Amino acid sequence: MVTSKSTLTVARMALRAARDALADYARPKSPKKFTQPQLVACLIVKEFEGKDYRGIHVMLREWSDLREVLGLTKVPHFTTLCAAARRLLSKPVAERLLATVLTLCRQAKLLKKRTKLAAIDSTGLETRHVSAYYTRRCGRHQGHRKHRFPKVSVICDTANHLILGTVIDRGPKLDYAEDEQTLCAALSHQWFHTLLGDAGYECERFHDVCRRDLGIRSIIPTNERGRLRKDGKPRPVTGYYRRLMQRQFPKKVYGQRWQIETVFSMLKRNLGAALRARRYQSQSREIRARILTHNLAILLAKSMFYTEHDCPDL
Repeated sequence: MVTSKSTLTVARMALRAARDALADYARPKSPKKFTQPQLVACLIVKEFEGKDYRGIHVMLREWSDLREVLGLTKVPHFTTLCAAARRLLSKPVAERLLATVLTLCRQAKLLKKRTKLAAIDSTGLETRHVSAYYTRRCGRHQGHRKHRFPKVSVICDTANHLILGTVIDRGPKLDYAEDEQTLCAALSHQWFHTLLGDAGYECERFHDVCRRDLGIRSIIPTNERGRLRKDGKPRPVTGYYRRLMQRQFPKKVYGQRWQIETVFSMLKRNLGAALRARRYQSQSREIRARILTHNLAILLAKSMFYTEHDCPDL
């Protein structure tokens, strides 16, 4: 899926989505120097351009067109943006913003009322910009491969690569430890008929939750578990749905699971594989901002009537 490359267009749409989701001011006695939607749009542009807080401050100061698009009469200080990120990229607010972005996708007919195929998977992110190849060759920076790293579990729509729900945690951790959380996070925004997952999510419990409790067709390949029998043959598969997947596995439909690998590739190529934040809470907020930026970039690229010179009034 192609994504938008126009910073001004992304800023316009981010401002529109934030205005639909948030009030102008958090409290009646706010200083009223900047509105909440303006600050959210600045944070989205920050991730889109790959800047830190000081970098986006300089960009806003030097780019008059961007200030005009965002309706800024003065430039927010980088400490103001940092403090705004703590509030506006917290989990409840970010979920509200994601719901609004997905609503705009439905209005643009990019996202259907109910998704036909969705895929679930997780990926880890780097916490440093140093190349792993460089550290391996030079023998320095032994802490590059840390025991804990930011991990994000995602459910996406395979037809358009939109991210429907996420769970942010620390790795290494087995995928199935976050399967139900990720499923509930996605279903709070969008329903889907079929869920595709790799063998990391293969267990009878998850099949049972999807099929019996939620009416979702789960397609996950079955693994052979346990030691071999004395005669050298694998032990029989237990569980009704696990046996069903072993006997009647739909290979053609399951081939679309690779679309979620494309989503991870888009995230890391367009927005970077390394996080600038150092603390876990700040890293979580940065990941949420990247998820919103990813969906907005897809929405703008698909909606041909949203262009830099022809955009509806906000």
